[in-house]
Amino acid sequence: MAFRESPTHLLFVPTSPANPNRPKRRLHRLSPAVYSKPEYEFFFTVCARHQGQPFLNDRLAKEIIDSLLWTRKRYNWLLFCYCLMPDHLHFVCRLTQESAKRINAGVRGIQPEGVLDHLARFKSFTTTQSWKLGFAGPLWQRSSYDRVFDLEQPLEEVIEYTLENPERRKLVDDWNQWPYSRIVDPWWE
Repeated sequence: MAFRESPTHLLFVPTSPANPNRPKRRLHRLSPAVYSKPEYEFFFTVCARHQGQPFLNDRLAKEIIDSLLWTRKRYNWLLFCYCLMPDHLHFVCRLTQESAKRINAGVRGIQPEGVLDHLARFKSFTTTQSWKLGFAGPLWQRSSYDRVFDLEQPLEEVIEYTLENPERRKLVDDWNQWPYSRIVDPWWE
């Protein structure tokens, strides 16, 4: 499935110049302000770090999903869908006008709070929860992969891609059979 992306999509340098065998940390090219705007939809892929397939643990998977739904409610997101795979999480969301606020970002000054701030808090909290279940070390990779879409592009394509992930990996015959994926907020209204 191909994505039609806005000109704001992200490109990443795959390796570090100092060590070509080591991946370079993926820095967000876009201004942090973009991640605080309700005019865009955001598609995120957040990968587990060095732990194989931690989300096959049902208790941890439930904690991740409950925390994602709490994050949606706390920050007034529209969470169109999510899919928690054995080693990564996909979700598609949009901020709302109610979620727009400004935070003190230390040396960067007063900044708009955005979905990257929310995601950082989600990752921190779920890592702490994983330790309570016997996991050790960081749960998530430091950076995430994301795409930013404007409201003119078909959201159905990215949602379909997200939900059909378990089918493509041959974990189920139909995405509805996967217990860790769901449509949350309807986008067609």
